Amino acid sequence: MSGAPTRGAAQVEPGSVLLVRPPDPFQGAALLSHTRPMNLAYLASSLRLAGLQVDIADYEATPYSEEHLGALLQRLSPAVVGFSATTPTIESAAELARAVKRRRGDTVTVIGGSHASALPKETLEEFPSFDYLVRGEGELTLAELCLRLREGGAGQDIRGIAYRSEDGVRVNSSRELVSDLDSLPFPARDLLDYSLRAGHSSRGFSNALRSGELFTSRGCPVACSFCAIQATFGRSVRFRDPLFIADELDRMVREQKVNHVVIADDTFTLNPERAAVICEILTRSGIRSWNCDTRVNTVTPELLRLMRRCGCEKVAFGVESGSPRLLELMGKGITVGQVENAVRWAREAGIRHVEGNFIIGCDPSETREDLEQTRRLIRGLPWSFVSVSVVVPYPGTPLREKMLAAGLIEPGVPWEDYVIFGKKPRWRTTNFSAEELLECQRSFTRSFYLRPRYVLEQLAAIRSREELGYWTRAGLSYLKWYATGKM
Repeated sequence: MSGAPTRGAAQVEPGSVLLVRPPDPFQGAALLSHTRPMNLAYLASSLRLAGLQVDIADYEATPYSEEHLGALLQRLSPAVVGFSATTPTIESAAELARAVKRRRGDTVTVIGGSHASALPKETLEEFPSFDYLVRGEGELTLAELCLRLREGGAGQDIRGIAYRSEDGVRVNSSRELVSDLDSLPFPARDLLDYSLRAGHSSRGFSNALRSGELFTSRGCPVACSFCAIQATFGRSVRFRDPLFIADELDRMVREQKVNHVVIADDTFTLNPERAAVICEILTRSGIRSWNCDTRVNTVTPELLRLMRRCGCEKVAFGVESGSPRLLELMGKGITVGQVENAVRWAREAGIRHVEGNFIIGCDPSETREDLEQTRRLIRGLPWSFVSVSVVVPYPGTPLREKMLAAGLIEPGVPWEDYVIFGKKPRWRTTNFSAEELLECQRSFTRSFYLRPRYVLEQLAAIRSREELGYWTRAGLSYLKWYATGKM
């Protein structure tokens, strides 16, 4: 019948879903953050609630080979294999899906993640190894799709999916975001790999720590022009009940023996009163330390002092630029004065690490004067760390549309090249070539990290053999990147 899916109608038996994170080309880089696939853990718990048995294969933790994947497929016999991919990993996810099809041709393959959400029709057209696509939040959509397949139905009427039909790729209407996050079960952390991995959970915290990621909210109400989160969550933000957070923390400590928590919210202090309540929960949880990302315009001296008293050892601020003009153009919603205040307050509160995140080329119109303002902001404040990346025009962002319209992106750029470190950009800005963008990145980073005073301060602050090993590996990784441009 016209409009019916032409593939992917295999019947799913109970207990037959494998969720896969594809390999990242920089998964072994000691300079970068490496965290566990919490999105897959959330999907797994919702599938379990629906009565399905689930397994997770994390090929950022386990070296990938088709033989390893084949052994998993033989042992588990999954009828559905789901992949979650970002833009730089979408091609490797498609290759893994092709490997699944070679070994088990009747297995249904499903793709989700930020890239798929931004380009649903294009993704299925480009990668025929995927049968279905889940866009936006996936917990309810994937569970409904798997249950429909188990019952023998094709699932073409499910909101939030795209699929293949005789008439081409069909993209169904969107599914509403989950309004009550506490209606979702806790993520299936028992399926995650807690073995030692490279790098850090967050810059400054060695992965020798028993770290665990915790979401207390989802989304961000600020539509920064460069941010790909809009493709998944729009401009919404939803908060979890602190009572559920306390229960989840207790389980993390008891069951996974977590001693450091990475609060994975986009903006932890968006609601300062609620953040203060969670701080008190964190201090009673039994963990040793925690860190968070937030905005410079949502903190106060009082809140930062409370955070420190409750175990916060790092706060990272998304700044992007020191140019007031660019901050306005990209819709950042902050001022340079707020940046200066927030960093000073965090230091005065005694928070051990304060990080600033910056983007070279955050708007295509960036000038030398804009960059000089950013350089002064980096050099003029007492940061522990700065991350200086080159802009990446991710699908689903206003920035990408702006750069495409201006002809600033080369045609045919492989998706795997959409990375913030380790490769020469295949795009430019109005005033800077790709080579000049990279040179600015290296110059800004060198002028911050290679100061003798900075090096001596970090060495003097080392508190254990674990930290010494971490800083040694990170330092060598940085020197390799600076000398070669490769991770």
